[in-house]
Amino acid sequence: MKIGIIRESKIPRDTRTPLNPIQCSVLKFKYPLLEIVIQPCTYRSYSDEEYMNEKITLQEDLSDCDYIFGIKEVAFDQLITGKKYFFFSHTIKKQKHNQKLLKKLLEKNITMIDYETICDEKGNRLIAFGKWAGIVGAHNAIWAYGKRTKKFDLPRLYQLRVYSEVFPFYDTLKIPPVKIVLTGTGRVANGAVKVLEKLKIRRVAPNEFLKEEFEEAVYVQLGSKEMYAANDGSGYNAELYHADPTQYHSIFEPYTLIADIMINGIFWNDKIPKFFTAEAMLSPSFSIKTIADITCDIAPDASIPSTIYSTTISEPLYGYNPFTLEEEAPFQKNVIDVMSIDNLPNELPRDASEEFGDLLILHVIPEMFKSNSSILDNATICKNGALTEQYNYLDDFAKG
Repeated sequence: MKIGIIRESKIPRDTRTPLNPIQCSVLKFKYPLLEIVIQPCTYRSYSDEEYMNEKITLQEDLSDCDYIFGIKEVAFDQLITGKKYFFFSHTIKKQKHNQKLLKKLLEKNITMIDYETICDEKGNRLIAFGKWAGIVGAHNAIWAYGKRTKKFDLPRLYQLRVYSEVFPFYDTLKIPPVKIVLTGTGRVANGAVKVLEKLKIRRVAPNEFLKEEFEEAVYVQLGSKEMYAANDGSGYNAELYHADPTQYHSIFEPYTLIADIMINGIFWNDKIPKFFTAEAMLSPSFSIKTIADITCDIAPDASIPSTIYSTTISEPLYGYNPFTLEEEAPFQKNVIDVMSIDNLPNELPRDASEEFGDLLILHVIPEMFKSNSSILDNATICKNGALTEQYNYLDDFAKG
């Protein structure tokens, strides 16, 4: 078996890699018949020299590889007909900006296995960058609030080689009293929690957060139970909510009246009620001034109406004017600052790549050596020019 690792082609450039040099070396030792090659790259977070030091071959043409691994979507002109790819396609929610990508995959008879759909028998995702998205997203939320208030300052994480280099800044930082609302209880949100705890921001219960005043920075973490209520007044039922969230409505409004910062780290689709409306953001009582939208669904198909486009690592913020519904410069009195970077883990590419590669080695590579793998079969979006059975719902979308 021969695996090729591509040079990321999406703009802005992503510097992550599915497998770092040490992990490639470990795999070659574990599987003597496995060959791994990597496309040369001048901007990858791990240099070509680091791979060569581990005796990993640099190879521009990957057409002789059995599997090709990447991170982000692959450029159309770099897709090789008839090959098997692993990457994040961002198509399973019918994301409009990748409709042409799905068409191209089908036209080129490509087998595409999407990391996002690699799950265990209980439906739990096995491969994700979620923790690092949460870590970077929460850091950027605090950084942005410091810039807005001019009360403290932090370096950006992309300026550092690894995450641990920011710890001395955290240890000496004094954050003024601020109320932070964090949505979600999964990998992303729990990654954000790691930052808040490292900053010694105290966690409080929802009732405390809503009713009490604090002389220190605090945060509350909300799951679906705290944010949605049944339309018929029967109370929250997790099984019923996940089966049909249209039977629920948002009860998030009280948090918009007292929170200063919102960190959004919960999964959303168009069946789930939005947290609040654009009209609600017009109210003088709407107190949130900094929104770090890690989920980064783009309005109008989004849980947060102010996420009007994806920002970048180099330009992470814009100011959202709730009266014009348009972008302005951040940090102004009349705007809400929005951070909506869609590749947050790339601010810490070495840390994120290392953990991601460990997950591939644990959950995916062994499956590739099996004659039949339900894990990989269930994650295969398309094969031999057609959508697989479980992703047939994308047919109309793929046809445009």
